[in-house]
Amino acid sequence: MLVGVLFAAAAAFWTLRAARRAGGNPATGRLVLLVSAAASVVALGVYLINGRPDLPGGAYAERIAALKQRPSETYNADEWLAVLADDARANPSDPWPMLATGEVLLRTNRPQEAARAFDTALRRNPRSVDALIGVARSIALIEGRFTPEALAFLEQASTLTDDPAPWIYRAMAAMESGREADARNMWREAYSRMSSEDPRREMARRFSTGQQQP
Repeated sequence: MLVGVLFAAAAAFWTLRAARRAGGNPATGRLVLLVSAAASVVALGVYLINGRPDLPGGAYAERIAALKQRPSETYNADEWLAVLADDARANPSDPWPMLATGEVLLRTNRPQEAARAFDTALRRNPRSVDALIGVARSIALIEGRFTPEALAFLEQASTLTDDPAPWIYRAMAAMESGREADARNMWREAYSRMSSEDPRREMARRFSTGQQQP
């Protein structure tokens, strides 16, 4: 933003000096202002292409390229978001960058932004189970509970996959709302979809039989 301010200040200074030299002639002054406005638009365009306010210093493309040379395990949350945003722009039909963005945003307690990221992933692939679950999780964090809207996303996800994840979240939602019979049924569905190596299998078995304590 500092660069943008400097561009604007420079344009204003140039306009003022030119207007004074014009001797106060109204027609000339209007021309000067039009030229100044055009220069400001060009300057702003250059800034938006080559700079990003969320990553200080240097041209945006150069900073992203340098960032991608580093091991990904060294990224902080903002750096992950910058890299994923670049990947999302480069691959406009791929839902993965937006899915990963949503996960980062959830982990940094930004559920509203996460919901938008998962929604974008869902538009890229309307049958994405991860996106459906991500939207539901985001809504639950925003509202403090699994709302009917969140449950609708989970129900849709459960029709698209044999993965137990949608059923686990539906079971948790039923438990939170005191629907014990529904919760047991959901845990039973989740259990039936788990492999023998799944670390959640014993928990699901206990919950499906009403044994809520391990």
